[in-house]
Amino acid sequence: MSTITAGITIASNASTASTPGPMSFALSLAASDSLAVTKVETKIIDVKIDHTASIDAGVLWDASDYTASGAAGTDGAFVYIKNTSSNAAHEISIGHGSAAHILGAGNTTRLMTLKGGEFAFFPWDCTADIVYDANVDQSAILESWVFVRTGTA
Repeated sequence: MSTITAGITIASNASTASTPGPMSFALSLAASDSLAVTKVETKIIDVKIDHTASIDAGVLWDASDYTASGAAGTDGAFVYIKNTSSNAAHEISIGHGSAAHILGAGNTTRLMTLKGGEFAFFPWDCTADIVYDANVDQSAILESWVFVRTGTA
């Protein structure tokens, strides 16, 4: 098994600073962890969504490609996803389950929406596919990595 180190740093000024932050106090939050992984895969997808042609969501990561016992925290992976578009209006929604249209208010399969330049890093139990969809007829690049912490199929 190999090890990767993942971390995040969030910082902001106090609201009283010359370049104000969102809170009355300065924020400095940092966390990191060493993660044991057995496999790394990456994808760069040109998300071409055309809702007039009924081209909707696609499968980003297919859960059936990985061993998953369903035991939370035992099998699974860590996933990094980034919407590399420089246009904040080019939103890409990320969901779980079937590759059906995942946009719209109250859609329970949508997990998040990434505006241009935004990213996410999260654990995945590999029990449901990770899918994507876009908000407008557009072409945007979705970059993703999966760091598998279990054996793979």
